[in-house]
Amino acid sequence: MITNLTVSRTLAQGKLVVAVDANRNAADPYKLPAALLSLLNGGIAALESQDAGAHEAEGKRAEASANVRNALDKIEAALRAGYAGIGALVGDDLLPTGISAAARLATYTTYGWEKGQLGRLSDDRILVLAELALQGATTIETPAWRYAPALVAVINEALDHLETGEIAAATGERQTSVAVRVAQCDLLQTRISRARYHYCAASDELDSTKELAKISFQPRRAATSDPAPAPTPAPPAPPK
Repeated sequence: MITNLTVSRTLAQGKLVVAVDANRNAADPYKLPAALLSLLNGGIAALESQDAGAHEAEGKRAEASANVRNALDKIEAALRAGYAGIGALVGDDLLPTGISAAARLATYTTYGWEKGQLGRLSDDRILVLAELALQGATTIETPAWRYAPALVAVINEALDHLETGEIAAATGERQTSVAVRVAQCDLLQTRISRARYHYCAASDELDSTKELAKISFQPRRAATSDPAPAPTPAPPAPPK
């Protein structure tokens, strides 16, 4: 897993290696070969570019996810209004032309409101109810009992936005961008390691050279001699 912190640290160390090398003269044994220095600069530029691209892809994904959420919320609001509209229909107990209790329940059920109850509106249920709302023009025989056409239009438009948003919110583009960033980060880390190997080969001190500290590598510490054994305690005095 390559985190943003890993990328930042890799870029910082790569730039440090290049900056330190810029202050070395041509005769300095720690001066990096021109080919390796070129690879380091190229790796830094490539990782910076890909890192920006990964953040941009994540931003687009986040924006698309927000659009999906907004579309679902709009559909839910329209469905609630449609549900309330069925409940507001005048009953036949007030007007002979009104809707009967049985017909009202049947209308609720056809639109997906089981037992005429609102229930919990999960995202999956919202999508099912939205499709039933679009079908209401043919499944509900009496036009006056159907959802208002304006509500159906809102649901239909929101479904279109939802489909577009879900495609954009898919992680495919982001996964590709992140995968490339991981590869670029690994490559730059390899080139930084090559710089370390060059430092180690530049003197007989090998990986103990203090020059490694200048490019943010810990020089190997010389092994310490074994500590002197602790003195053996004197035997206890005999009892008097």
